[in-house]
Amino acid sequence: MRHRFPVDVLVLLIRGGQVLLSERAGDVYLAGSWCLPGGHVEAGEDVREAAARELLEETGAKVGPAALRFVGVTHHRPPHGDSRIGFGFLVDRWDGEPVNQEPHCCAQLAWFDPRRLPEPTMPYSQEIIRLHGTGEAFSLHGW
Repeated sequence: MRHRFPVDVLVLLIRGGQVLLSERAGDVYLAGSWCLPGGHVEAGEDVREAAARELLEETGAKVGPAALRFVGVTHHRPPHGDSRIGFGFLVDRWDGEPVNQEPHCCAQLAWFDPRRLPEPTMPYSQEIIRLHGTGEAFSLHGW
């Protein structure tokens, strides 16, 4: 049987050496955990278009798809659920000050040193941050 799985985008918004994370809230998977802005690729979108859209929807930060720099990709298998593919992108220049655009599923946004992430940070986000730090382009995570 052919396996189908979601394709996700995760965005590292970097300012002054710190990365922007959101604290998940409400009725969402792993509420209370910190994660990178991002989400699912929608039909008809490429991964960079999806990353720019998700960043705008979640933080109000505007960036053109061409400004997103590829960080790496991980084939992630969470402890509960099917595997997924996550494309990580880096943004270090954008328009607008990031603000919480989705208070129904995000408690707050905050900047952190990528080497000292808050607890708990979602493993999927941790892996994309790790890829950025090491310069690796690909990983299998959770297998």
